[in-house]
Amino acid sequence: MKIWQRLAQYLLWFGLALVVAGLVVLVATGEGLAYGFLLPGLVVMGLSLGHLFQRQGWFTNFLGKRSTRMGTNGLVGAIAIVVIFCLTNFLAAQMVVRLDLTETQLYTLSSQTQGVLQNLSQPLTVRIFQGTDDANLEPFLDNYQRLNPRQFRYALVDPNQDIAAARRFNVQSQGEVHLEYGDRTQLVTVLAQGEPLNESLLTNSILRIQGDRQPHFYLLQGHGEPPLDQSPGGLGQMVQLLESQNYQVSPLNLIQNPVLPPDAEAIALIAPQTSLLPEEVNLLQQHLENQGSLLLFLDPQTDPALDNLLDDWGLSLDQHLILDGINRAEFLGLGQSSLLVTEYGAHPITAALTNRMSIYQDVRPLLFDASETIQGTPILSSDAETWAESNPEIPDPTFDPPGDRQGPIPFGWALEKQNPEATMETIRLVAIGNSTFVTNGWLGQYHNSDVFLNTVNWLAKVENAPLAIQPKAAQNRRLNLGRWQIMAIAWLAPIIFPLGGVGAAIFCLWQRR
Repeated sequence: MKIWQRLAQYLLWFGLALVVAGLVVLVATGEGLAYGFLLPGLVVMGLSLGHLFQRQGWFTNFLGKRSTRMGTNGLVGAIAIVVIFCLTNFLAAQMVVRLDLTETQLYTLSSQTQGVLQNLSQPLTVRIFQGTDDANLEPFLDNYQRLNPRQFRYALVDPNQDIAAARRFNVQSQGEVHLEYGDRTQLVTVLAQGEPLNESLLTNSILRIQGDRQPHFYLLQGHGEPPLDQSPGGLGQMVQLLESQNYQVSPLNLIQNPVLPPDAEAIALIAPQTSLLPEEVNLLQQHLENQGSLLLFLDPQTDPALDNLLDDWGLSLDQHLILDGINRAEFLGLGQSSLLVTEYGAHPITAALTNRMSIYQDVRPLLFDASETIQGTPILSSDAETWAESNPEIPDPTFDPPGDRQGPIPFGWALEKQNPEATMETIRLVAIGNSTFVTNGWLGQYHNSDVFLNTVNWLAKVENAPLAIQPKAAQNRRLNLGRWQIMAIAWLAPIIFPLGGVGAAIFCLWQRR
């Protein structure tokens, strides 16, 4: 009988320990594992107490012992410490206080971002499609979510695993960042491997997707332009990209219906293979005079017969072909006629493209004569290692002046003309001597889509007064040492200090003796 009483005592303490452990796990983590401690502990305690209460005489004697009273005091103190610990952790988990002690507030979002997030009227979800984890993305997006946890959400999606989501958002490559706001979706950018997500880019994209304006973008047809489908060399991906950015995209054939649509904010002429009719050129000039914008992607060895229109803007088409003298695109399996661009002109279109690469295959130069009435910026140029080849048909072209011209050579211009009526907005035109970079399969390469989207947004005047959020960087606290200082440190640490210690020890030993 005494054995059962002693066993019940031990089980009582064991059950109490299980209950305390379960409470600690429950408060600290809130996971279901806590109930694996709580329930068995309560059962063991109940059975032990039931057995002990059957032996009331023993129980009364047990409570009267001095050891029991001292043990009870210790138990109460231990329980109090555990309760205080649990309550402290519970309050810390519920009332999160974050302190950014960095000098430039690296881990604090700007006041503009905080205002944009607080004004979200419905849930917004950021989806990043990439197969590999990025340790920097989640902390960055957590900062956004803390400001408005009810309306802001994010998800890191592996497009190879969640095929349905990849199809829904028409994901073309790894690293795509998409926004979903109500029934709207928008592509933000395509991140390279390990590239961080930019606060200015994400916040301005959130601001843009909240807008109600839907610009109408027309694609001129009837001159052998690429088809608007998913076929190789087509423009289907470009159309889907524009529609994901809240654009309404429609084909426009001025031969069949020589009337300008009244809602045409921007018209694009992409890779025409035959010449435009004079009536079409006149309509495009009229479109520009009516505050519309024009986008021209003109490939080498073609003549769209736009001389009258281009002359008004100081532009002329060059029949040369730009070649890369060191063939940097060779690692992609491409030839000299493919250009890799990482440096851009100073313009709103390319302001966010610093050190971002875009690729263009078969590029023609575009010439611009400066004018007082037209502001022109070369947004795309080759570098000094390229040249404009006057005879690209030969098997192995080389740089042969004076017919060939040494780079850098501009092939993309953003032009802005002040309207004769000063109260009206400026007229905008962008001309690029290449169309391949927006075709299916090429648009998703590197930052081609960013170049195209920024161009269209500038032409359609949908910049939405972008927020000027300055990038944050850690202060450079690097200690610049001179040669003699470096040599002194190199001798002090491993040689002079140890020898000094040994010498001091020898001196002390000698003094004692």
